[in-house]
Amino acid sequence: MAATAILFLLTAQSLRCYTCKEPTDLSACTLVSNCSENDTACRTTVHSVDSGYPFFGNITVSKSCAKMCIPSDPDGIGESHPDSCCRTDLCNTDGVPELTANAMAITAAALWTLLRVML
Repeated sequence: MAATAILFLLTAQSLRCYTCKEPTDLSACTLVSNCSENDTACRTTVHSVDSGYPFFGNITVSKSCAKMCIPSDPDGIGESHPDSCCRTDLCNTDGVPELTANAMAITAAALWTLLRVML
């Protein structure tokens, strides 16, 4: 009985993250995993962002537990696969928020430029 209680407490203390190993649509990456005791963060890696017009917000990501996680620079435009990190249970629900805002800003700027050239 005591061994079961200890095992439950150890399991309850491990970090839980959303995980999807293969690049997956953000809304479909919903598998919850118990991380190992060595994992300290939940990582989200953005593989692609649909930045066409109109912007539908389609983001392809992979998510995982991580022993170490260093977030990408939010102003690092052109990074091939930006990472975001968080350190609480199920905190990696979204993609990289700054990237989504940047993609929308870049799309808006491109459309504005195109409209000015056409007029």
